[in-house]
Amino acid sequence: KFSKITVNLSSEYNVTDFLKFGFQVNGAKSKTPDAKGVGSIVRAAPIAPTFYDYTDPLTDKTERLLHTMPEFQRAQLWNPLVETYIRGNHNLGVNHRVAGNIYGELKLLENFTFKTTLSLDYAINEARAFSPVVYFYNPDIPGKENVQDRQSISQVKSTEYAAQGDHILTYQNTFDDVHSLTVMGGITTNYREFSLLEGERSELLDKIYFSVPNDNYDKWWLTALNSDGAKNQYDTDKNHQWRRFTMSYLLRGLYSYDNRYLLNGSFRRDGSSVFRGVGNTWENFYSFGTAWVVSEEDFMKEQRVIDYLKLKGSWGVLGTENTGRSVYPTYPELTSVGSAVFGPNENIIPGYTKIYNVQDLKWEKTYSWEAGIEINLLNQRLRIEPVYYNKRTKDIIVLLDSRGGAFNSLENLGDIENKGLELTALWNDKIGESGFTYSVGANLTSIKNKVLSLGRDEGDAIYEGMARTVAGYPIAYFYGYQVNGIYQNNEDIRQSEPNNVFAVKPGDLKFKDVNGDGKIDQDDRTMIGKPTPDYTYGLNVNLAYRGFDFGVDMMGVYGNEVYRDWDTSSFAQFNYLTKRMNRWNGEGTSNWEPILDPSRAINRAYSSYYIEDGSFFRLRNLQLGYTFPGSLLDKLYLKSLRIYANVQNLKTWHKNTGYTPEIGGSAVRSGIDGGTYPMPAIYTFGLNLTF
Repeated sequence: KFSKITVNLSSEYNVTDFLKFGFQVNGAKSKTPDAKGVGSIVRAAPIAPTFYDYTDPLTDKTERLLHTMPEFQRAQLWNPLVETYIRGNHNLGVNHRVAGNIYGELKLLENFTFKTTLSLDYAINEARAFSPVVYFYNPDIPGKENVQDRQSISQVKSTEYAAQGDHILTYQNTFDDVHSLTVMGGITTNYREFSLLEGERSELLDKIYFSVPNDNYDKWWLTALNSDGAKNQYDTDKNHQWRRFTMSYLLRGLYSYDNRYLLNGSFRRDGSSVFRGVGNTWENFYSFGTAWVVSEEDFMKEQRVIDYLKLKGSWGVLGTENTGRSVYPTYPELTSVGSAVFGPNENIIPGYTKIYNVQDLKWEKTYSWEAGIEINLLNQRLRIEPVYYNKRTKDIIVLLDSRGGAFNSLENLGDIENKGLELTALWNDKIGESGFTYSVGANLTSIKNKVLSLGRDEGDAIYEGMARTVAGYPIAYFYGYQVNGIYQNNEDIRQSEPNNVFAVKPGDLKFKDVNGDGKIDQDDRTMIGKPTPDYTYGLNVNLAYRGFDFGVDMMGVYGNEVYRDWDTSSFAQFNYLTKRMNRWNGEGTSNWEPILDPSRAINRAYSSYYIEDGSFFRLRNLQLGYTFPGSLLDKLYLKSLRIYANVQNLKTWHKNTGYTPEIGGSAVRSGIDGGTYPMPAIYTFGLNLTF
């Protein structure tokens, strides 16, 4: 059972008229059980027995044992209850996190303010797991069958620490009542570190000194086993750690003339310990924006429809240092798991290079510009904001499989464009003098994604399984064959284009001759879907009445696809989707669902058969609260008191057959459903107190 406790504290102290201090602290503790076995439950035959009441012929005692799977599934699947009852009930994660900041603000000379903020984030994540000795009943073997002849305990402890310092000097002034100027400059630093230590200890069945209680996680410690001090082949110890540091110099200016004409500009110079190549550690980023508040002009004073109207535009460059799991890209990442052959003598050396070092890796940059309108109408009740945006990301940091397959490498690749229209609208109003207020908001964003260049040879592509990235197409689009029906009989095969890639028989998928050359080969692979949606949208409603408040937040996406990769192995002796009941089993029985035969490789090829609609609509957040009246709070010596109940991810409507339509991944591989665990619904009850 998942549980979580959170605490939030904040306060501010005005020491003098020119000096104040404040702080904010957030703490959380959560316990997370590790639920296992979902994949086996779905794939196991639903008629397979799970338990068997076994009677020992010598003692005449009866005990309930887990049953083996049927013989035709035994090689591929365990009884799913092994994971749900044994692993799921014997895994526990406990997470502690404390985050907060302390700040001081000092008013120096007239119009000058200096503010320094120190932020800290510290987390300890612990996980312990106990794996007991397991017995099965196998009808093919007399007596009890031992399938796990050792009990083991594993422990994992990770520590995350982040510290950031922001030191900003601000100048603000107004000249002649119409010129307003704000200038800010400063330095920020950010330090992050991570360490992980894990180990496993086990005892073989014939050397068990101490039997660990199955239901007492207080006993699940490494020291509970191996009481003789001996280490066996199953015992492991490993650790992992990294550090990262960034530093930035900042400068920003904002100018306003008579609240009508607005200008702003910013400059920052960022340095990161991630990039060690000559000239790549530091990079400059900048932006510029302007706006015209039309509603402040004299010619707008007489009209009564438009309350506020602003035209705006901006251009800028942003950077990112996100290198994923490779935190030292200029050094090779080694692993001790496995071995490789090195040197002229072909010596087998334990370990190998997992990620190849890249000396010239540099900042990823996004160049963006946008133009939009802000308009308020009908006495500020209606707000509409359309914005056109164009973003081009260059030197994208991507972790790629090497062409030889021996190692991975990080590279700066390509030029990718995202453009579209963002539209937001908000209506807020009240009903008479009843105290009932409400607001309804909506947003819609169109997305057009295109790879302009890969920075490689023309026509070169990045392949990540069924995902392909090449200039002229959306990033990481799905690449495969277009299904054009099912071969119904041998005559159908003779009349169709010859398949030069796969052997085909009646009941197999029929692929389309995309390039029209009269045969089916790898040149007929084409774009069969894309993970990037055409549109994202949202809707929110908020109601309030005499202390009660209610809010609902909904969101969705439209126009993307999901690749059903978890289903590619279902052409074997497993449980199936119900749609496989309509599979081809003779001429004319189906023109989409292929024959159920694991030997037919063509039916597992990357094709549109596995493409599904990735659109979805989600009830993302639902909250009901009550704020107590001030007359009651005075008696309790409180400034405010609010109680609330909240539900996240209450319901998702989607068309794909997986557990969730939201499938993550990397820049060059996403939307591929390998059996993603469903997103949980989270119920929260809490209160907010202000003293």
